[in-house]
Amino acid sequence: MDEPVSPSPVSRDGARPLALVVEGDAIQRIETADCVAEAGFEVIEAWNGPTALRQIERHPELRLIVIDADLSDPDGRFALVHAIARLRPGLALVAVSSGPNPEPDALPCDARFSAKPLGAALARTMRQGLGG
Repeated sequence: MDEPVSPSPVSRDGARPLALVVEGDAIQRIETADCVAEAGFEVIEAWNGPTALRQIERHPELRLIVIDADLSDPDGRFALVHAIARLRPGLALVAVSSGPNPEPDALPCDARFSAKPLGAALARTMRQGLGG
């Protein structure tokens, strides 16, 4: 799952920004990755926090991370989102969840929240926000 969702002849050269989808459920991960790829991103995947952190280390060119806020984490619901925000300030983050909306200040100030499933409109908005 460390490979791009859909190979593209214009990968990693700046034409298609790189996104990471972090989702524990395989079907939802595939659906979210497809949605993000259709919005114009090259997509890599991770299925848990440690795998996500390895992908972030391996890919400094990452521009967007879509994170399942419902991943099991002993530090709390949005712990991985906060850890990534500290590790890579300025990186576009979207936390997705089938649970309730977050309380005010539950997410880092630049992170966005979306109910599952991630909508194509939000993915396109994120792509446009990155200058695409």
